[in-house]
Amino acid sequence: MSEDFVRLEHVFYKYEEEDNFAVEDVTFSVRKGEWLALVGHNGSGKSTLAKLLNGLLFPESGLIKIGHFALSETTIWEIRKQVGMVFQNPDNQFVGATVQDDVAFGLENHGVPHEEMVKRVEDALREVGMTDYALHEPARLSGGQKQRVAIAGVLALQPDVIILDEATSMLDPRGRAEVMATIRNLREREEITVISITHDLDEVLYADRVIVMNEGKRFKEGTPQEIFEAPEEMKRIGLGVPFIVELEEKLSERGIQIDEPILSEGALLELLWRLNSNN
Repeated sequence: MSEDFVRLEHVFYKYEEEDNFAVEDVTFSVRKGEWLALVGHNGSGKSTLAKLLNGLLFPESGLIKIGHFALSETTIWEIRKQVGMVFQNPDNQFVGATVQDDVAFGLENHGVPHEEMVKRVEDALREVGMTDYALHEPARLSGGQKQRVAIAGVLALQPDVIILDEATSMLDPRGRAEVMATIRNLREREEITVISITHDLDEVLYADRVIVMNEGKRFKEGTPQEIFEAPEEMKRIGLGVPFIVELEEKLSERGIQIDEPILSEGALLELLWRLNSNN
């Protein structure tokens, strides 16, 4: 993961009805195959960044580069071939009568030949564990299943980058876990770059690196462990901390020594088992 595949340099963007910049002088890069989480409260600029990265918006100034292409009106379609987006509400993304029809929709728009289209649909549904639901109506699926179908539709287009724009915010805990496991497994098998835009700090723990946005600016950057080493700083800008980190704080307050931050369910379960065994 040494090659920078996504790059933003001094990007500014302001909505017409707003006085302040939604995104102000933001610079960062994402390596090929990396998982980057962009977090922040509502109005922090993270969702605007998602739209800028996919060319739904154009920056007022600054550079956005995906692969070999700098974003412009002449390169927009090349950019969109490389970037797939999974949005907040999966119902808004469905257009087909069946799951397989829906996954095929984007391929039809791109003029993919029929035989290749069939193979890509089958491969994408298998990747997200939805092969058995190919002929089901999307409306009859659970929230987690719907979002996995939306991911399959993106995967069938074979993008280099997947952007998750609050993709789990409308799901229950089980559906959220299903989607995160799907993305994690895909990323382990394929060299797909993942950018997750979220305010769910538990989701941040899946990422390699985190950028915290505040008032349109890059507030802090680091690994999940580095970001949550100072929980009070996160709370000061209106963000909490993941449940696991909060539990660690409570245990420390009770005098229970923890040698290093707990950032996974496995580590948490191991700690609780040890504490129970010692008692």
